[in-house]
This record gives sequence, C-alpha cells and structure tokens, in this order.
Amino acid sequence: KKMSRTEEVNKMTENIYKGILDQFNPSLKNFVTMGKHYEKALTGVTVAAKGYFDALVKLGELASDSQGSKELGDTLFQMAEVHRQIQVQLEDVPNRAPSSWPPTCPASPQASYPPW
Repeated sequence: KKMSRTEEVNKMTENIYKGILDQFNPSLKNFVTMGKHYEKALTGVTVAAKGYFDALVKLGELASDSQGSKELGDTLFQMAEVHRQIQVQLEDVPNRAPSSWPPTCPASPQASYPPW
C-alpha cells in the first residue's frame, strides 16, 4: 500500500521528533544526575564547613581564656569571622540569578538559551 503525501510527511515528522528525543533524553538524564551529585557535594561541603567553623570558634575560646594565648585566640576569632562571611556568600550563590539572564550561547552570540 502506497502512503499518501500527508502520511509520508507525518511519518517523516515522527521520525525527526523521535531522533531529537533519542538524543535529548540521555543528556537530560545526565543533567539531572549531575545536579543530584552537585547538591550532595554541596551539602557535604556545608557540613564540613560548619564543623570547621565550630572547631575554630572552640579553639578561639580556649586560647582566649589564657593570657599568654589571648592574641592567638583573637586571631582565631578573626579567622572564624572571615570563614563565616565566606560561607554566607557561598550559601547565597544558588539564590542569585545571573545579571545577564538569559545568557548568550558561546557558539552563536545571536542565539540565547531557551527560557526554561
């Protein structure tokens, strides 16, 4: 049985869409997987950073109790404050949208990424 022109066009369109989806789906799955790995790593870094900060503060408190190591304690408190400020900035990064959204595609300056 010979297909009509409309059926041929429909079949070609379906094949094109199938080809696009076959290429797109593995990339999308990889993107989701990498996002999960990134989130897990970020959580680990946050937990480690909090432990580091708490230990630094504790050392500062212990050093401040002794007159001979008061200067060391003050330095440790300053380090803890700098670390705290860095951590606050890092935690705020995901909440900030890039100032030039949507970004342009590096391969083609005229093209931009889809809004999704």
